[in-house]
Formats: sequence, C-alpha cells, structure tokens
Amino acid sequence: MRGRGGLVGKVALLVGSLLLVLLATEVTLRRWPMLLGHAFANGALSRYSTRAGGIYVSDRRVHMNFMIPNYRTTMYYNGYVWQHQTDALGFRNDPLHVPADVVLLGDSVVYGHGVNFEHTVGHLLERRSGLRVVNLGRQGDCAFQEAYLLTTHLSLFRPRVVVHVFSPNDVEDLYVYLSNAAMEEFITTPIERITYPTPTDPAQLLAEHEWRIRNRRLLRRLDDELYVMKMFRWLGYRVRDWRASVPRAEAAYDPRTRHDVANVSTDPSSLGWRYTAHALAYMKYLTDRAGARFVMAPFAEGRQLEILRGIAARHGVEIVDTAALFRGPTILPNDGHFTPYGAQVMADLIAARLDRRP
Repeated sequence: MRGRGGLVGKVALLVGSLLLVLLATEVTLRRWPMLLGHAFANGALSRYSTRAGGIYVSDRRVHMNFMIPNYRTTMYYNGYVWQHQTDALGFRNDPLHVPADVVLLGDSVVYGHGVNFEHTVGHLLERRSGLRVVNLGRQGDCAFQEAYLLTTHLSLFRPRVVVHVFSPNDVEDLYVYLSNAAMEEFITTPIERITYPTPTDPAQLLAEHEWRIRNRRLLRRLDDELYVMKMFRWLGYRVRDWRASVPRAEAAYDPRTRHDVANVSTDPSSLGWRYTAHALAYMKYLTDRAGARFVMAPFAEGRQLEILRGIAARHGVEIVDTAALFRGPTILPNDGHFTPYGAQVMADLIAARLDRRP
C-alpha cells in the first residue's frame, strides 16, 4: 500500500508540475507573444479568421468568407497594429456611399492591411479626387472573389468607374480557393454565361456564425482561447513545414500543391493566369454593360506586369502606370503591404488616370 501511495504521489507531483509549467507558459505568451517570433504572434493575435474573435463569417454556398458588418476590433500582423471597422455591408468604408462614383476591387493592399482607415487607398483616393469611393477590398481576395463582388454589388453602387488592383500573390491564391477542375470550368464558360450560386441571407449567415461560436465544444473553445494550445498548433505547423523542406529522392514536383505548371505566378499558360484573364474580361464585360469605365491599377512589375498589359490590350482595358509604387518607402518593412505613403502614391496615380479621358 505504501508503494502504491508513493506512486500516486509521484504522479500527482508530475501532473501538478506540468500544470504549473503550462500555466506559466500561458501567462508568459499572453504577456510576450513575440517570444516565439512573428510567425507565432501572427497566428496567436491575427483576426483574419472565422474563429471566435475573427473578422470573417464563411458562406458555404458560395465558398467564400465575408467580413462581419458593423464590426470593430484591433488587428495585429507582422508587428503592425491597426483599427478595423466595417460598414453595414461588411467593407472598410466610412461613410458608405450608395451610390458611389468609384468602386475599388482588390485584396489586402486595398483593404488597408497594417494601417488605419485614414491611410487606406480608398479614403485617400476620395480625398484626392473628390469622388465618392467605395472600397470592396478584403484580405486574401483574388479574381475569384473580386469577380463575384462586382457581380453582386455593381447594380447597388452604380459607379462611373470600377478600379481593379492586382497584387503579386493573386494568381497563387486561386489555387488555395479553387480546384484545377473548378478553374477549368470557369475558363471555358463564355463570359456572358458566368453565374454564381445564391448567397446565404446575411442576417441568417451572421446568426449561424454566432450560434456556432456560442456552442463550441470545450476542446475547440480551449483551442481558440488558450495561447498554450496555439503554441502546440504552431509547433505542428513548424514540424510540417520542416518535413516539406526535406529533399526527396523521387520527384521535385509535389502533387499536393495542385499547381499545373512550375511557376504559376509568372507563366501565362497556368490555370491561375488563364482564370485571372477570363475574370478580368468578365469584369470588363459587366462594367461595359453598366455604362462605366473599367480600369486596372496593377501592384505588379516585371513578368506579371507584362502579362497584365497583354490582357489589357486584348480586352481594351485602361491600365494605370504604377511604376512609381516601386520607388521610395511605399512598402511596410517585413510585410509587403502599403505604407501610408505607398497608399497615397497609389491613390494619386489612380486619380490622375481618372482625370484623363478613356
């Protein structure tokens, strides 16, 4: 009996010690999340999520995330902190103009990742041009979401101009959201026959999202809220990335990527580029039917810019000369998005183009 009691005592001591270590780790990581570097802090503090505290809800009907309307929170990424606030439609506008003179489409560089509202391209373009601008940009968007948003919102805003901002990761992002077969199907669909599923009613979508958050299982709740759990998840990602980096004897090409060519971002024959080209042609078609101008303002250079110029020439799309974006302190250090100065440069370049006749 004494031996068994001693064993129980040792186990209790071990469990107690482990709990104390986990508690100390939890308190430490909450106080200093940068101890494990930017990658961990980004995962622990980012609000780019549909989890509790995130800024998104997911609509499975259209396979897209949407920003929660009328929602305010503090954002963090790569050491940058900014205030996020959405309008009644779930976009970053203050005020929301209905109708609007200009609709802006794009990803996080248009949304305004890393900066407060007053330093976003949309707000600065409105100040520079005197036009009513509506910003439909969202983090992670590419031609897939942008073509959809133009389809669903063009008749609401009735703009005179639609401005599309291409970002360097847009082609690569398509492979995250769509299968190769889905891209092929879109590419082969004539632009006048492109359609999208009916989205879930926004009020219903938000109610379902809030219900899922309230009724999370205990393990999911702990995974959402405890920094220790986030640490274990982060360690799992690190191990996975390490395994993926180990050279393999068989083949250099990894079929798990679903990439159809070696360099999808710079090869115009890739599914990603063909999808992007077809989506841009479709957006031009929609804009023409609405009696508006369609303008491309590429945040791109080199081979990507050459490809975009070719697409613009084939479909009669106006294109902004954005070479000035790659001169001066336009990019946030260690991040890749616009500084306030960079957003101002982009706004000035777009405004100058809008001042010209088509």
